[in-house]
Amino acid sequence: MRLTDRGIGREALRRLAFLFQDGMVLATTLRGLDAIDLLEPSLARPETLSRLRPDLSDTGLAHVRVGLRTLAQAGWIERGPELAPEETTIDWTPSGHAVASHHDSYLALGAYLATFLSNQPDAWEQPWDAERLALFADLVEAAEARWELDDLESPLRDDVVAHLDGALASPALLWLDATGALAGDRPTLPPGEGGELVARLLRTLGWLAEDGAWTDDGVTGLDFVVHLGLVGSYLPMFAHLPELYGGEISGARTGPADGREWHVQRELNIRASAAAHGRYFGDADAMIVNIFDREPVADQPRFVLDTGCGEGSWLARIHALVRDGTLRGRHLDEHPLLMVGADYSDAAVQRARRTLADAGAPALVLLGDVSDPDAMRDDLAAHDLAIEDGLHLHAFVDHDRGYSGAHAPATAAGLSSAAYVSESGHVLDPADVEADLAAHLTRWAPHVARHGLIVLEAHCVAPNVAARHQGALHSIAFDAYHGLSRQYPVERRAFIAALRRAGLRQAATGEHRYPTTRPFVAVSLNHLLGGGADERDLIPGYDGDVLRQDTWQPESGVDRRDGRGLHDLLYDRGDLRHPRLWSSAATSLLVSQAMTVLEERLAGMERGAVLRVLDYGTGTALAAIELLKAARETGLEQRLQRSGVTLELHLADIPSSWFAFGYDMVRDCSWTRCHSLVDAEGRFRPLLDVTGGQRMDVVMSSMVFHLIPPKAVRRVASGLADVTAPGGRLLWNAPDLGTAGPYAVLFHDPNRALRAHWKALLTGEAVPQTQLQRDAVAAARARVAGSSAALIDDERAGRRILPRPHKGPEIGDALSGHFAGEVTTQTYEIAKQETIDTLLVPSNQEEFLPEIEDAETRAGIVEELMRTVVLPALHAGPAGSALGYNVHWTFGDFRPLAG
Repeated sequence: MRLTDRGIGREALRRLAFLFQDGMVLATTLRGLDAIDLLEPSLARPETLSRLRPDLSDTGLAHVRVGLRTLAQAGWIERGPELAPEETTIDWTPSGHAVASHHDSYLALGAYLATFLSNQPDAWEQPWDAERLALFADLVEAAEARWELDDLESPLRDDVVAHLDGALASPALLWLDATGALAGDRPTLPPGEGGELVARLLRTLGWLAEDGAWTDDGVTGLDFVVHLGLVGSYLPMFAHLPELYGGEISGARTGPADGREWHVQRELNIRASAAAHGRYFGDADAMIVNIFDREPVADQPRFVLDTGCGEGSWLARIHALVRDGTLRGRHLDEHPLLMVGADYSDAAVQRARRTLADAGAPALVLLGDVSDPDAMRDDLAAHDLAIEDGLHLHAFVDHDRGYSGAHAPATAAGLSSAAYVSESGHVLDPADVEADLAAHLTRWAPHVARHGLIVLEAHCVAPNVAARHQGALHSIAFDAYHGLSRQYPVERRAFIAALRRAGLRQAATGEHRYPTTRPFVAVSLNHLLGGGADERDLIPGYDGDVLRQDTWQPESGVDRRDGRGLHDLLYDRGDLRHPRLWSSAATSLLVSQAMTVLEERLAGMERGAVLRVLDYGTGTALAAIELLKAARETGLEQRLQRSGVTLELHLADIPSSWFAFGYDMVRDCSWTRCHSLVDAEGRFRPLLDVTGGQRMDVVMSSMVFHLIPPKAVRRVASGLADVTAPGGRLLWNAPDLGTAGPYAVLFHDPNRALRAHWKALLTGEAVPQTQLQRDAVAAARARVAGSSAALIDDERAGRRILPRPHKGPEIGDALSGHFAGEVTTQTYEIAKQETIDTLLVPSNQEEFLPEIEDAETRAGIVEELMRTVVLPALHAGPAGSALGYNVHWTFGDFRPLAG
């Protein structure tokens, strides 16, 4: 790809920044494999490591597996089934073979990158020696010829050009940045041959104009230069890949006599990490503000402890929130807030002290290791601080713990796909790494029980997913340098499973995942709290003797089994502490928005006033329960008491097993009132009548709008407008409004695909493949034999799941006559089993596959067709994720029109 002076745009340059870093990793990986004679033989035919290199040591094998996973993430080799480590097969894909025909360019770049060996503090400020300049000169000439890749087709050629350009340019840009040469409207290039070569390269990239000034691309590209240091800082380690792969060195992170880590240039790593983390720190502000919005101040954290603080920028940001008055009720003069940083790197400690001093923050910065919270407790006690009195922060540090192995054996196969290396240089099973993470978090759990733990964590991404999203993620590089340096990131689901095993839970608000439009999670932001002994303690206003103020209660004897089925679909094993991941983030966003509105409304209310919320289409009360949990977790419960304002949470739905179960979940909460949307004859009631004439400050509707029949949408919109108070808000989410984006499907698309296949079996357009399918088809045909009933009952199935999903704009248009607002979208993964569980909810399967009368047969058909027909296709498609696929969610935020 040749850039032009016209510019390719910021997003394209962001993509190049990822590919640049991938290029450094891939070039050094190929150099390492070539050095131990694995590259050429593996290209000849698919073969296992045990046959290609039977003499490979255990240490070498562990590191080689990290390199092979890197090639799999690039889409160059196939990732086969996980067998014994030595039976790992190297099987090059067609794309891999095409790229490998140019491996000489990658190997030459690997040799050039191997000259960046120094880990000293001033390493990047030093002039280049003659050997490096000679290698650089030859490679600049190859870059000007655009690497002679005419035999490759786009988009593969574009990615390879970016890899090669990046492996060449990234160290040069980091060198210029370290020496201050990138400042101003034109670079200050070093004199002599080095400066001339750099200028030629920057012109080739399209970053430098002929007059020596930056182009538009150059100006934008400079914003990403410091991020290149994430890989650049690990070049001392990548330079030693031949020795690591060959087992000649163990790769342990022990330093020489001066105590420095041999594998990383820590100063650059700290700076690059700080630049990459700023966006996430901003998203955490709301969580932190809520934690400090409590009275009395004695109930607030005494200090903030950032373990793994790096240069201290997160602590400085929080201090600014206090200084500027953003943390309500916290005043520096009366109640100073101590910023405490801890890091195992002396370089980080020194940088953090300077950062916090420059910010004017009262601070304490210590050497400390996230792997040993008990030692941290003792160090704090020496400074008259109790570890449980602090708000705890972890930013991309839990995966950088020491692996202890001191945990119970793994109880199930690991959810993560990464290649892990033990402290002694041996292969680690992902299940054991996840068990070790749970043990690590268990050690932290008692220390963070009072004020919680805010965790930013990076996650590995499965090779089959990463290969489909080249340039959209940092995972190819990230997984490589973390695997080689004995760090242990896990995939998102594995992280959540580990924290739950540790007795922690996610707060009801504030969950963030990045990115929001792709079928993977590379980074997550989590507010973790103690699990609690009794899940009812999560809900405020809980009183077993409460006098209900409902206008509807379920009739005695109502069967709750269907409601239990839905509840277990929404909460892990029905536990209110742990919403299931397929819907937790979408619910968290909805509840976070509702809490923001309630806080704003509360600020202007007088004593005796009432805040009112309507949960429209309650079901089994997921959104209502999470809102109640948020009220307790954020201190809203206390603020209501102090202000003399009460809160009413109105739940409304059509009477059903689902709503009966929801009633049971909230019946002992004095804040809640339940109402039927229909009268005794089953006719829909005016919504304002449902609420007894009371208008709502917030109307929220979770997973409802996609189920409303088209002819009823405008009637519903009118009713919602009637019941929303002036200045109030209508907030909703829906997972089945389309069209979905390129990397997602709608929630019910798998069910529609299953029904289409089932109907094809009934009509003979598809051939039954199993005895179960043959028996089900025969039974369905026998059911209608000799009667006037239709073989296929689409009318009944269409009442359960709309055969044609609404478009997002259709809902927006229906609301526009009464509201003004916006519709946004995000995507979230759903695992294969969660998809099956959705349709196995008794009423779902009974109504959606009415042609099958026997419940056991119906459930069997659902599971069989999902596993063999529907889900494999989704998993292999552009929406496919590590364990399932990506679902498109739509969110609405609307205000009623004046008058």
